[in-house]
Amino acid sequence: MKKICFLFSIFILSISASFALPHVTQNVPDFSGQYVYYKDKSFERESYIGIVYYDESTYGLRYYAPATGNGSKFKPEKNIHILFTIDPDMENLELTGERILTSITPEDTDLVNYIHDFFYEMTKRRQNAGDVTEKKSEYQDYTQFGGNVMLYFDPLIPIFNLERIDSVDKKTVLQIITAGQLVSSEDQSFAKFIGFSEKYKDTKHKFKKDKRANPLEVAYKANDNSTELKAKLDSSWVTAAENFYTLNNVAVFTVNEVSSPLENQFDVLKRRLLLGTELVHPNWTSQKIEKKENGTLFTQVSYHAESDSYTYDFKFLRELDSKTAGLYTLTVFAGAYSSNKKYFNSIIASFN
Repeated sequence: MKKICFLFSIFILSISASFALPHVTQNVPDFSGQYVYYKDKSFERESYIGIVYYDESTYGLRYYAPATGNGSKFKPEKNIHILFTIDPDMENLELTGERILTSITPEDTDLVNYIHDFFYEMTKRRQNAGDVTEKKSEYQDYTQFGGNVMLYFDPLIPIFNLERIDSVDKKTVLQIITAGQLVSSEDQSFAKFIGFSEKYKDTKHKFKKDKRANPLEVAYKANDNSTELKAKLDSSWVTAAENFYTLNNVAVFTVNEVSSPLENQFDVLKRRLLLGTELVHPNWTSQKIEKKENGTLFTQVSYHAESDSYTYDFKFLRELDSKTAGLYTLTVFAGAYSSNKKYFNSIIASFN
């Protein structure tokens, strides 16, 4: 079994205001390696456009479309990846250099121009939106998507803070599909993204509740001065390490305390919880963020590209004080969760 544990750390010692785009102040700062992919429905074929932030002067943009059709209608795969450098001090986006990282043909000229236009236009749309401190929507004129369109913004989304664009006839023409955080210079999550199925079929991972299992209460304290964090499992779960539990190679549960001196650390933390890790792509079109009486529950389905599998990911954030939170994570393979929702949901409900 490949490890499906959620690797996470949020111990940030210091950070200054982030200007990921020229003359745009982010309420939630962008960190190097954060990226977003959108599904662009203005194309006749399945198409994705992504952007990754390296620093204030360096970005990568990539267009990807899988091969489609047969015979005379066959269209080959398209993969165009460009690294841009910009002048962050200019009022508007000004490119200072670019390098095409993939092979292209003369037929790809329009797609290269599309990538340039996307970078320019989205930067301008984000500048026009002003401060994005919470979810907001506004009309803007955008010729490529039909003129006067509605743009939806969310500060938890990196770089452009853009969730989607709806046309005048209220059809979604651009939609966030996934977002992630590169973990190293070797991480190929952005460069190798090729989309994923939105049907989460999984016949490989099965689980049947052991009716003879005894209740097992988990109680964790980071130190003597910490708040005790509790959850209810059963004896089917195995303690792999302190505050780390596994279930029959189909699920992993962890509980931790996290802290940071940042004033808006919970927004930073919430974004980080929603981002994919190395070769793991959460589906942002189906995720849920639910405020509970004692915290916030984040629910996602993630595609694991390396193993071609899907997991349901549940992350519960319990704010303990202004700088500290309890973090519960439950990751379950889709096949096991789909047939045992009541069992796993009861575990989630026990987080306290």
